[in-house]
Amino acid sequence: MKKKLGKYLVLVAAFAFLFTVIQSISEAQQKDKPIQGKTVNINKATEQELVKSVPLITPELAKKIVQYRKDNGNFQTLEELLQVDGFDRTLLRRIKPFLLLEGIGGKDCTC
Repeated sequence: MKKKLGKYLVLVAAFAFLFTVIQSISEAQQKDKPIQGKTVNINKATEQELVKSVPLITPELAKKIVQYRKDNGNFQTLEELLQVDGFDRTLLRRIKPFLLLEGIGGKDCTC
């Protein structure tokens, strides 16, 4: 009986290990998978536009982006998004193609 139980435990451990490996491979493939969306001006977009157009932006993160903009003024660089709680470099790298920076520097700006 103990031998059977030992074999079952080894089998369960092997399946758990394989499941973990397969899940890790799947997550790695998801990270490299191309994402689709629409380009938005980070200094003008509403919460709804951010969620609808920019992949990986949740409603909570969109709210934080808009609030940060209200509190601090327009974003001067896309990297400034890293100051928003919930943003990290990986997320910024993945969504950068969907973000425009317009409206910085005031009406006389030639940027």
